[in-house]
Amino acid sequence: MGRQPDVVIIGGGAIGCSAAYYLRSEGLQVALVDKGSLAREASWASAGIIGPSSHLQGDPWFRQATLLSRQLYDQLDTALFEETGRRMGYGGRGSMTLALSPGEAAEAAADAEREAAAGVSVEVLTGAEARRREPALPDNLEAVIQHPEGRFLDARNFTATIARAARLKGVRMLPGWPVTALTWDGARVTGVRSGHDRMGAGWVINAAGAWAGLLDPALAAPITPDHGQIMSLEGPELGLRHTLHRWGRYGYITPRPDGRVVVGATHEEIGFRRQITPEGLHYLAGVVSTVLSGLMDQAMLDIWTGLRPASPDALPIIGPDPRASAGFLWAAGHSSSGIMQAPATAKVLVDLVLGRKPRIPLDKVGIERFLD
Repeated sequence: MGRQPDVVIIGGGAIGCSAAYYLRSEGLQVALVDKGSLAREASWASAGIIGPSSHLQGDPWFRQATLLSRQLYDQLDTALFEETGRRMGYGGRGSMTLALSPGEAAEAAADAEREAAAGVSVEVLTGAEARRREPALPDNLEAVIQHPEGRFLDARNFTATIARAARLKGVRMLPGWPVTALTWDGARVTGVRSGHDRMGAGWVINAAGAWAGLLDPALAAPITPDHGQIMSLEGPELGLRHTLHRWGRYGYITPRPDGRVVVGATHEEIGFRRQITPEGLHYLAGVVSTVLSGLMDQAMLDIWTGLRPASPDALPIIGPDPRASAGFLWAAGHSSSGIMQAPATAKVLVDLVLGRKPRIPLDKVGIERFLD
């Protein structure tokens, strides 16, 4: 395989490719391996909703990771264009949560106060003010909670673009190289194996998505596939500038730079199968009806599925594992927040590899919480 890399990354999604890009930018020799094509799993399926957010059980990790990622995406939008000549599909003017009754408005306002207290930028708007900012909104709004720092991202294009930038920097990309086992020297992880082929490394980063918990029985983790169905529609005639949610309901509608909107998403526990179902279509149609019913007559352009890497508490597993004395780092299990936290996760991995204090505390996202 040539010179032994400093780091081998398992998984060619947004987190793996971002880590490869940032690690190589620090001068490290990096190889990235994937069982299939790059960016074809959860990152390919993601709706790409970006923005600072808080989590009652997951802060400070969740709030700081989403805030840092939002800042890093701003930088990457320029840097990746300069390095590759490609735009990553980033934009928008925020996200809006719609309240259509006095009860919804009161609950949404209380939640906005909690987020503001956690340091998240948030505004409470009247229906009239919200419609001035987003003309496609319905008339029957009681209130709208706006997160002005929210953005949308074409996750497929972003992952392909940062993978290209990493490759141009010198990262060795090896799609179609499935890891069948880790290699060990005593309790230390020393590399990876694919069949009879071996690759040694100073560090192995497990960013293998929904498959991350199955790579080695000595380092098992409760990461399971969360199956999602998602679709795209023709957007409203006036366009859409914000990602939209309905207070107290699941689902979202988020725009794309070309005028499409993406509607998602289901959550189904069906193992590693992928399937589009009538029930899933019914659910997605219900999201459109609930969030922005004016789109019910718009043409459906595409529907697809993806497997999110879910953990029992919907928080990722990041950092070292006490079952390995050295050489191994987790970067998996982000559930629905992988794209929202990808650059921050990658930066924390750089800190760990270089022996620096992680820029975000990891006590809420360590594997230790699942080992007792």
